[in-house]
Order: sequence, then C-alpha cells, then structure tokens
Amino acid sequence: MQLWEVVRHYEPSLLIEILRQQGWPVEGMQAARKDLLGRLRDPDRLAALWAQLPPEGRALVEGLRRAGGAMPAMILLILHEMTPGGTPGIPFETLAVRLAASGLIYWHAAGRPIRSLLPQGEAILPVEVAEALPPPEPTAPSMVIPASPLRLARDLGRFARFLRRFPEITLTREGRLPVRWMRRLQRWLGREGSARESAYLAFLQQLLERMRVLRTHGAALTLDLLHPFWEQGAIDRALAAFRAWKGEEPEDLPNHGMLSPATLRARVEQALRRAPGSWIPLPDLLATIFPEPPERLPEPLSPAGRQMATQLRTWLEAETLWPLHWLGLLDLGDMGGRWEAVRLTPFGAWALGIGEPVSLPEEGGRVIVQPDFRILVFEPVPESILTALEAFADPSPGDPVSVYQISRDTIYRGLQQGWDVPRILRFLEGISGEPLPPNVRRSLEDWHRRFHQIRIYRRVTVIRTMGEPLPGGRSIHPLGESIGWTEEPLAHLEAPWHLQGIRPWVTGFRPEDLRHQVIAEPPGILRWTGPFPHPGVERLLEPFTERIPEGFRITEASLRAGRAAGLTLSQILQRLQLVHRGPLPAWLLARLLAWSDQPPRARWEHVLLLRMDRPEILEALGNEPALAPWIRPLDAHTLMVQADHAPALKAWLEAMGISVEEQDRPSD
Repeated sequence: MQLWEVVRHYEPSLLIEILRQQGWPVEGMQAARKDLLGRLRDPDRLAALWAQLPPEGRALVEGLRRAGGAMPAMILLILHEMTPGGTPGIPFETLAVRLAASGLIYWHAAGRPIRSLLPQGEAILPVEVAEALPPPEPTAPSMVIPASPLRLARDLGRFARFLRRFPEITLTREGRLPVRWMRRLQRWLGREGSARESAYLAFLQQLLERMRVLRTHGAALTLDLLHPFWEQGAIDRALAAFRAWKGEEPEDLPNHGMLSPATLRARVEQALRRAPGSWIPLPDLLATIFPEPPERLPEPLSPAGRQMATQLRTWLEAETLWPLHWLGLLDLGDMGGRWEAVRLTPFGAWALGIGEPVSLPEEGGRVIVQPDFRILVFEPVPESILTALEAFADPSPGDPVSVYQISRDTIYRGLQQGWDVPRILRFLEGISGEPLPPNVRRSLEDWHRRFHQIRIYRRVTVIRTMGEPLPGGRSIHPLGESIGWTEEPLAHLEAPWHLQGIRPWVTGFRPEDLRHQVIAEPPGILRWTGPFPHPGVERLLEPFTERIPEGFRITEASLRAGRAAGLTLSQILQRLQLVHRGPLPAWLLARLLAWSDQPPRARWEHVLLLRMDRPEILEALGNEPALAPWIRPLDAHTLMVQADHAPALKAWLEAMGISVEEQDRPSD
C-alpha cells in the first residue's frame, strides 16, 4: 500500500507523535500537516531509524517485506514468537508499538480510525518505507539443519530393537517411557537429552504405534516381531512412517475452520508444493498458510488473540514443521539463532507426489573390528547387520560412526540367543572384509571354551547339617564340611536316614515352604522357628532387617533402608505375614506404622448396645435411612448405637410400639 492510503485513517495526534519519534520539530498541527507525507517517507530519517532497531525489530520489518508488505497483526505476533530462536527478547507489544511509533510500520483496520499505536488489524509496510530501507538479506540461510529419511529409518529400527532387548519396560500413566528408560534410549540412539530430543523420541514411539509395529495395552508394550517393518529397507520404512503419520487426507475445510492441525498441515503442504527445492522464508510461509482477512482474526493483545496465537504456533511447529523435518521431508534454515526458512527435500517432493523417486543408500558403509574389541560402523550399513551386531555387542550409536563394544558378557549373551563363536567369527570377518585381529580371535575362542565348561544342574536337593559331617552315600556330592547336594529323590534318602535315627527338616522354595519360618519377639526380633535358616526367607527379609544370630531384627533404620530400596510399607507387611508364624502381633504393626510416618490412631467413643429378640425387626431398622448414621449391626440380635443418639432412637422405637427395657450400667 502507498503511504497516503494508510495515514489517512490515522488520528492527527498519532501522526504528530510519529513525527516527534522520527526527530522532526513540530511547531503545530497545521505546520505538521503541510509536509506530512514528505517527512514520514524521508529516506535519511527512515535509514537512521532502521539502524537503531534491535534484531527482533528488523526481523519483523523484513518479515513484512517478504510477505508483500502486509500481514495480519496476529500473524505478525506468531512470526515474532517463532524467530527468537529460544532466547528471551523484547516483548511483542513493546516492539510493535516502537515500530509503529517510529513510522516504519503502520496499522490498518479496514477503514476504521486508528487511535492507538497498539497492534491491531493489519500490519502494513508502505511502499515508500520499503524503498528507503537497505536491500533485503539473501533468502538462503547461513546454517542448514538437514532432514534425513535415512536417519529416521535408522532411529526407528534402533528404537524397536531397544524395546525388543528390554521387554520389561512399562509405560507411565501418561503413556510415556519412564525417565530412566528415556535416558538409556537417548544414549542408545546417540541423542542429546534436550526437550526437543524428548519430543523426537515420543514421535518415534507414536510412529511405531501407528505403523502397528508397537502395541500398547495399558502400561505393557508388545512388539509385532512378524511385522514387515523388520525386513523393510530404509526407503520403504521412511515412506511407511510418513503415511502412518499423515493418516487420512484432511478435509477441505473453509476458512472458518482454520483452527485445525489437519488444515494447517494441508496448507503447509500446499505452500511447499509451490516451490519444491527452494528456500521458503518463514514470513512467506506464514502468509501462505494464513490467508484469512484481518477482520476474521482477533486482535493479538486480546485474551482470545493470545490464546489463538499460542495454539496456532504450537500446532504449526509441534504438529507440522518439526514432524516433517523428522520424517525427512523438510530442511530447516537457521540464521543467527533464528528459524529463518524451510525447504522441501527431494524425498519430501517424492512423498508429496511432485518429485521423482529417490533412493537412500544403504550400502557403501564400512565395518572395522579393532584390537581393543570395538567395532566401528560407518553409516550407511544395512539394518540386518546392525540387528545382528546388537545380539552380541553393546552399541554406542553415533552419526555417522557407531561403536559396538565386545566383551565376555556380550558374547555370552549372544551364545544364549542362539549364536556360537565360529558363527560370530565368520560374521565379523564377512562384514569387515578382513581377518580379525589375532587377540580378538583368541579371546572369543577362549570365552567360547569357558562358556561350555559351565554346567547347570536342575532339580537338585541341597543337604545341610548343623556342623555334623554329611551322611554317607555315593549320591551325595559335598560342597563343604556340612553342606552338599544330590540328584537323588528325597524319598530314597529318607529311608536309610530313618534307620540311623535322622529325621530331616525338609524345606523348599515354593510359596507355601516359606510359611511359619520366623516368630516376632520384642523388641523387634524375628527368630527362626526351625533349626535351619531358609534362603528364601533371607532373601525376602534382608532389604529391611538386620542379621543377628537368632535370625533378624527390625529397627527404624533398617525399615528406612527398605523404604529407600523401593519397598512400600504394604509390601513389607506382606513379606512379614508370608513368613511369620500366625498373625503379626499388634505391637509390631504399631511400631512399623509409627516408623513409617503413619502412626496408628485410636478413638474412644461412648456407645450403647441394643439387643432385639426378633432379628427381622433389627434388620428392618438397619434399612431405615434416617437411622443409618446412628447404628451399626454387630450380629443378628445386636446393634451398636452412638450414645448421643440413644434417646432419639428409643423415642423412635417406642413410637413404633416397641417397648425398650434399659439395663443399668454396671458399676466400675
């Protein structure tokens, strides 16, 4: 718009204020009007005002210039909030008033008079002002954050393999990974622990769920190991992820339906299709996806305007731009710490149906096995190789180089998963194309030999005596002077022992074998009830007790240690009841409750007992709503009545025709 088209709607006092801000001497209203337009568009004054602007102010003016010189004030607010780059800057209201007071931008409200410098209606950069400013900076940003569908495909695979390796993971109530598992996953993926990275991990989880690779049932996670995902290449996996994120095509909503993530996404895609492969400055993008006339938008400083601006910015960034970047469709341009521009990638053009098919190289990488037992993996490497490596090596993912560490424990893990050392040796030499370092080969062969030297005996019986020698017999294998083991059935052992006068104390590890193993005695001692300590009882009680010759002892300090180890008071009481002979004594329960900051409390109330010879009448009384707060049934013939309500209950019964006989209170 021309300058005269804008200022004709301004109140004269506002124009005088703008002239004063520009540094013009204003003697009076008539003198100011005489050469108003000439002064407001003076190029020297405008250039001086431009030089005095902070970076945030220049960003808004440049945004207006790139958007064609006009932008709704509320969209200008969104532009201001998206360009600081995460650093605190000048508030929008302060900055907008300063720009309007200096005469660099003007407000236009569909012909209504402008009586305030506060942002309103539409922000206008007049043609005369734009011509007086320095030439715009180049469109290309100074730094590019490239999108990579190959990285997405790799991270999806790593995320899924992480969940497959740790099946014990459960979700929080909000459906997210617990913090400790989130940190391990970030290290697994080679990512930083920022808030943006946490959002990226949540996005990967969402993609796996939408692709049906991951299913959640409450807090449980289940991977579909037969899903085609595990055999897909990088390009197929990236395309499947984009289709899963996009879902069904959004409806072609009218303008009044703009407050919708689906509508914004469709408009962003439309803007990207117009300039495939070219940088689109952020102001141009905002002007394209928000074409609504200013009168349809609330004022930016109103509560509704601020709420809408926050909502639109969140949807635009969190629901559209960042997901498109993570999916590999959108490069991000950064200039001086500010989000400056976006660009559709070749993969993005293909995914949106306006470009030629692309191929993602999955071959050409390199694998090196070093003498320090580290395997260096230079991307790109096929997914099948990474999956196989993680079976017997611990990964430390990176980009473009990942490190896999071999150790005895990792090799044993691989052996338990069906690998063997000859197969591991052939696999490593095959993917590296070179013989393994001699020390690595010798160590793996030695670990393999040691692994098979270990024998595990199942279903054996442990025999222990109280300091006496073990009973004789070829089937008993001693482990010490008074302990041994045998594979012989217990019934075959008891017969000869009975002839020797030996009556064995038999125990086991079934839940019923743990019962009645200890008895509580003041001041907190849990004494063994039998001659032999039970290993299962020791394992249950050790986290919150102290060992003593008689058995265990519970103290306030030991209880705190058990609580610090993650046990709740309810779990501690369950463990005690499982191994205690009979119910837990009241003194022990009271002590544990007091130590756990849950002291037991009692209340003394005066009550009366109402005895009734006809139980059906007593049952009918219990069903009366008016009497329910006063009475409590004890048995078929007895009610407990609060003493304060006894006279009223008596009058109620007598009114029904029931005679009440009072029994004198016994003397103390």
